[in-house]
Amino acid sequence: MPSARSSLPPPPPPSEKTQNKSLVYRPDIDGLRALAVFAVFLFHAFPKYLRGGFVGVDVFFVISGFLISSIIFSQLENGSFSFWNFYSRRIRRIYPVLIAVLIASLVFGWFFLLADEFMQLGKHVAAGAGFVSNFVLWFESGYFDNAANTKPLLHLWSLGIEEQFYIVWPFLLWLAWKKRFNLFTVSFLIALVSFILNLHWYKSKPVVDFFSPQTRFWELLCGAMLAWANLHFRETLLPLKERLNVFFQRIVFFGTEKPDSALLSHVLSFLGMLFLVVAVLVTKEKGFPGKWALLPVFATVLLIAAGSNGWFNRKVLSNRVLVWFGMISYPLYLWHWPVLCFARIFLGREPSYLMRAVAFPVCIILAWLTTKLIENPLRFGKYGTFKTIGLFVAMTCVGLIGFTVYKKEGMCKRYSTVVQTLLKIQTKGYKTNEVYLYGCNQAGSQKPDYRTCTLQGKHAEKPTIAIWGDSHASAITYGFREHFRNQYNIWLRETPTCPPVFGTENKEIRLTCQNNNDFIIHEIEINKPKIVVLHAAWHARQIYRDSYKNLDNTITKLRKIGINNILVIGPVPSWDKKLPSLLISEFEKTQKIPARLIPRDYSTYQKIDKEMAKLSHQWNVKYMSPAHFLCNDKGCLTMEDEIPDKVITYDNDHLTGQGSKYLVSLFKDDPFFGINKP
Repeated sequence: MPSARSSLPPPPPPSEKTQNKSLVYRPDIDGLRALAVFAVFLFHAFPKYLRGGFVGVDVFFVISGFLISSIIFSQLENGSFSFWNFYSRRIRRIYPVLIAVLIASLVFGWFFLLADEFMQLGKHVAAGAGFVSNFVLWFESGYFDNAANTKPLLHLWSLGIEEQFYIVWPFLLWLAWKKRFNLFTVSFLIALVSFILNLHWYKSKPVVDFFSPQTRFWELLCGAMLAWANLHFRETLLPLKERLNVFFQRIVFFGTEKPDSALLSHVLSFLGMLFLVVAVLVTKEKGFPGKWALLPVFATVLLIAAGSNGWFNRKVLSNRVLVWFGMISYPLYLWHWPVLCFARIFLGREPSYLMRAVAFPVCIILAWLTTKLIENPLRFGKYGTFKTIGLFVAMTCVGLIGFTVYKKEGMCKRYSTVVQTLLKIQTKGYKTNEVYLYGCNQAGSQKPDYRTCTLQGKHAEKPTIAIWGDSHASAITYGFREHFRNQYNIWLRETPTCPPVFGTENKEIRLTCQNNNDFIIHEIEINKPKIVVLHAAWHARQIYRDSYKNLDNTITKLRKIGINNILVIGPVPSWDKKLPSLLISEFEKTQKIPARLIPRDYSTYQKIDKEMAKLSHQWNVKYMSPAHFLCNDKGCLTMEDEIPDKVITYDNDHLTGQGSKYLVSLFKDDPFFGINKP
């Protein structure tokens, strides 16, 4: 992560100004940076083995806040602070490697990404160049979602937060200094508000809490407060430090030896490393940052406060190897995720353990080369003003190129007509509000409002068919609308990643979905629809696993409120990647589009379908099997009537409008629906 050089201005005596003091280099801070970037890489490459490695970013935040604030505080006091000088140094530090990574990503994307993927990359390049990646990403999937694995520039969210801090913080400090406010108090109050917002949102708005600068600035400000304390409180705290040294001397040693003046530093160093190890090993993705972020932040504050004399700082963090890695930690951080992500995209699957291990030395080489050949020549030396302006113009051009790629839909016109048709389906063809009713997405709503999701037919008194489930329920609704619009009202209640089940032991389903499912069952009790359709991604491999086995609780609740006509629709086939992408790959090999392909985990998919059919029979509810209608021993249908613009799913497993219409047409004449015909 970028920040100022690891240099620390020593605190001036009360009667002196800092202008007579030189900046002292702290090699242990570079060593701490190295540990942080190692943790992040290991988390991204081997998440099962280092679940909390992502807290390395929080370590970077504290370090950046400490170093940047140390420089600003010192320069404000000696009268040398200049906005131009500050931002010029930041541009020459941050822009060179970032421009190289963004350009390399665009070049790779041009040759190896499909139009929808290239379009998304263009958007993320533009966001990265403008340092607003965190804002863009919080409107997409979360940092820990599966979809995040195919975003090569996902990691730039943290750089966005740092740069937003760098933009705001110098102005606030300068203004507070002019008004003669105490800068420690200013830092503390802003940090307190930021931390309270973090605690307020981490449950109700977890994605916003993760990506928002308002809920992250407190981490950088902890470093800022430490910087101010280091400048101004050292003399004041000296008696306390001596007492603590004596206290720890008596606890650690036997006898009356003269207290070791560095003993407190050793204790702080040890405690800081202990907290950091605990943070990396036990911190969970769920509910982060929240209160869990205190662990890595407090650990980093202790390690920096320990000073370069602390035992761990001196013996471990100041080790030459760690310091060298710390000096290339920023380019190493920028390169590591694109390398891992592009390998995943290129292979079409998760890279092997060996490939992920090999990625690390590859990233080290790239980081060293960009530091040696790009960053250092542009960061140091003559012509600083010219370099600053040139880098700013270059970054602007890269951002405009990314934005153009996004607006031109990934330059899809460079492909053949067949490929363009498939890409159109994948990028936007059926993902419209008209088809999928995105207004029905009630994820996390405390008071769901489904008025836009009640679609009236000829009989407006009561809804006739209520479709309840996750985004898959939303996808299949289009088919019901097309085939039953003249006979029935259609009623959709959708919450993404929330199957319509109760009583599950899965914590994620309980915490995320309980409120919405309770609300929906209450609505059903009031409105009494004649048919309730239950549909979700029953075969999904994460939070949905075995959730269909809890459908009996839902069915029991429905029958208690007088709903007896219940239809359970089984899972739709799921593909290794987006179905149009698979078809494009096959077309490029054979110039033909296969009518059938083998889905992902086909045997497991068939097993779940059979289990659901058996359970539905036991529960005495109607079961419709997409596997029965779409699949055979040769695989599952990829498109209707072998027509490319009638592909069944637009991504891995969500039905297109045509796919939904086709599937429902295969069971619309079942006698089950006849009981409701007027």
